[in-house]
Order: sequence, then structure tokens, then C-alpha cells
Amino acid sequence: MDMSMVDVTNIPAAEGDEAIIFGKEWPIAEVAATMATIPHEVLTNVSERVKRVYYTQ
Repeated sequence: MDMSMVDVTNIPAAEGDEAIIFGKEWPIAEVAATMATIPHEVLTNVSERVKRVYYTQ
């Protein structure tokens, strides 16, 4: 089973709201630091069933 939990305590969120786990708003390095790990581990632990969207500049 693929499941993630995100604590939204004290955040005005409602069912159906968009959640950005990492991106421009919260860089992967900061996510990793919060999880006491490295960015590579965060990225490689995302299930293959999660849809990827790639952007080029």
C-alpha cells in the first residue's frame, strides 16, 4: 500500500485542497533536512505508482 501522512495542524486546509510535498515552495533539500535524511533518499522512496510530471525550462 502506498500511503503518506502530512501534518496540517495549524494550517487552514480542507479536503480537496492541493498539497505540494516538495517543489519551488519547499525545496527537496529542506524536506530532507526536516526528515533528517538526504534528498536522494526522499526522491527514491516515492513509489513508482506516483504520477511524475516533468517540466523543462
